Amino acid sequence: MATSRKKASTTGRKAAPPRRRATRSRDHRLDALTTWYQPVVDLDSGRVVGFEALSRQVGKDGTVQSAGPLMDEFERVPDLQYRLIERVLGAVQRDLVPLFARRPDFYVSVNIPPSVLGTGRIEPIITGLGLTRWLRRLVVELTERQALTVLGREAIERARSLGITVALDDFGTGHSGLSQFVGLDLDVLKIDQSLLLPVLENRTAARMLRGVVGLAAALHVRTIAEGVESWEQAFFLRAAGVDHGQGFFWSPAVPADQIEAVLQRGFADRLDRPAVPAGD
Repeated sequence: MATSRKKASTTGRKAAPPRRRATRSRDHRLDALTTWYQPVVDLDSGRVVGFEALSRQVGKDGTVQSAGPLMDEFERVPDLQYRLIERVLGAVQRDLVPLFARRPDFYVSVNIPPSVLGTGRIEPIITGLGLTRWLRRLVVELTERQALTVLGREAIERARSLGITVALDDFGTGHSGLSQFVGLDLDVLKIDQSLLLPVLENRTAARMLRGVVGLAAALHVRTIAEGVESWEQAFFLRAAGVDHGQGFFWSPAVPADQIEAVLQRGFADRLDRPAVPAGD
């Protein structure tokens, strides 16, 4: 004790506090998020071929709603994007990996931005969660805008090198033509709802959508129509040659505890035209 006091008096300084290991500050907005899964359905059979993992926001009263506004905020903060992807892939590991072993015929798609996928930051997450052996069951989605950037192209190349399937999401929301994507190594084209909505009433819109499907087929790219809401839309898409559909016509996003039941049931009952009530 005397030695310590003498040292302090001769230096005139207080002993420095012990150094603490740096930790990431906690953002409580992440705590309000959960991951739900929307089925992707084969238009010919009604079989569920996959799910899209979607973030949902849980309110203080327990209600679950879209996390769209929060996703827009996270998009501007790369570190929050990274932590969000950690959470979503963690949910996939917890919710779906046990089913992968029992059901070898479905996949899960996740929106992973180029800031995570194209910079090599995705590999530590995959390794840490033990997802390496399941990468062929994973699909990463990039938007038109993301895919056409330099970093977006690097993200596609990195995904391909890992054996991950690549989907172009929200096609039709930008001003790009499909020809701009010919040089990209894509597996799946997700057709945005904005291209689907007018097809039943506008012949030009119908021809345009059929043209997109035809070009995708020529490029050996699978097609998924998003935002399908009616039997008539599903029937048109099936006739046009679209492979798969996703939308409220089949199911909204569901919590993890409903996934196996959705896989088991499928949606073959939605292939036939709904009966018209008598008197209508």
